Amino acid sequence: MKSTKQLENFYKDNEIDIDRIIEAYSPYITKIINNGTNNKMSFEDKEEIYSDTFFIIWKNRNRLNINVSLSAYLAGITRNLIKEKYRKLKIEYDIDDYENEPINDLNMYDNDRELIYDVEQKIKGLKDIDIRIVNLFYYSSISIKDIAKELNISELNVKTRLHRIRKKIKKELNGGI
Repeated sequence: MKSTKQLENFYKDNEIDIDRIIEAYSPYITKIINNGTNNKMSFEDKEEIYSDTFFIIWKNRNRLNINVSLSAYLAGITRNLIKEKYRKLKIEYDIDDYENEPINDLNMYDNDRELIYDVEQKIKGLKDIDIRIVNLFYYSSISIKDIAKELNISELNVKTRLHRIRKKIKKELNGGI
């Protein structure tokens, strides 16, 4: 995608040219939405996320920092909108749903794919309750409070488990260091 230096090219007469941004980043945003929703949302929901992504850019046009990567900014907005839509629709996203699908991110390198695969494998090796907590928190964007209610455990237990899971996976990925 566009580098930080090229972000300046999206300005015309000291105003951001949203039409050029949409033209340049539509395939990128569409790919993020398709990968992030994994056929769990309707076409209309995906369209709403797509439109909202560019609307947020336009709405914040006077606050954009031209030193920040526009592709990263757009990806962050899109992913947050997807998570928000999952919460709103109360859709549960299970890591097994995309287990055999290729990981497609326009800016992803092979070593990133390997890292994601390794993390997924580590998650699959966790206790059932820990897998459920990871799925609810990271893939379904459910709050810690709601996870605690659903699993009938304390919020502190959920937080502690998430901390230990992250620590364990990080340690295993770093070769036990």
